[in-house]
Amino acid sequence: MTNRYDFLGVGGLAVDWVIAIDQPLPLADDKVPARLVGKLPGGFIANATCGAARLGLRSAYIGWAGDDADADLLADDFRAHGVDPAGLVRVPGAVTPFTVVITGTDARRAILLPESPLYSQPLTPDHLALAERSRVVYTFPRDEQWVTTLADATHAGGGWLALDVESAVPLQGAALRAAIDRAQIVFAPRETLAALHAGPLREMVRPEQWIVMTGGGEGAWGIAAGMAEPVHQPARRVQAVDTTGAGDCFHAALIAARLGGASLPEALAFASAAAALKVQHRGARGGLPTRAEVEAFLAT
Repeated sequence: MTNRYDFLGVGGLAVDWVIAIDQPLPLADDKVPARLVGKLPGGFIANATCGAARLGLRSAYIGWAGDDADADLLADDFRAHGVDPAGLVRVPGAVTPFTVVITGTDARRAILLPESPLYSQPLTPDHLALAERSRVVYTFPRDEQWVTTLADATHAGGGWLALDVESAVPLQGAALRAAIDRAQIVFAPRETLAALHAGPLREMVRPEQWIVMTGGGEGAWGIAAGMAEPVHQPARRVQAVDTTGAGDCFHAALIAARLGGASLPEALAFASAAAALKVQHRGARGGLPTRAEVEAFLAT
């Protein structure tokens, strides 16, 4: 089967209300002056999908929005970034999901995540057909059926499943371990992996699988099958303005590098450089770099 898309993002869509304050986070128990930066397209999976497109990957997106102006904003921004919103479903009468992002003077941020009924919508046959025609499907472990269905469709077409386990997910224990075992690329916190497997991390890695752990300013670690220990990639030192979306950009860049034939250490270096460029701009999608910009930064 001919793959139409390099990268397919599934789920994780929202509009971000970005608010800036003139002091570091966290906030004290007090009234704090703030200013509205803007209402911007966001959502962690959607951000990464836009990042992948900026890096030159043919990218598409599956998700759910309301039948409102915010849905228009999201669809238009996908197209502006070169993403095909082929699987974006507009639900009549629904309100598009939103988040509130508070940024401080220290480049840290707090993200408030209101619940939405659109976060539990079912995948359709058309969605699964898109997954089967994609080289990488990037999503999160929403529930067991979600992961199993997407993994089966992706693998049927010869693609890879990439899972973001770094955000809060409802799956725990054996169900989360089973989900991780289905993926070829996994982004997960060290503490989550330690809770799932008490032994050395190398015992957890499946054939052809990469497991990647990010640590913000400490950099990132990754391990692949056959490696004795994780390899460490230090974070690039830059003047950060806003870290919103940096992890999403890192994930997209690492996937792009692996699709391009990079080794795990090479992919970690590429992704670290992409994230370093990203944090010098405000907003979840502000400053998403191109491949040429990342390569030029790596050369400095």
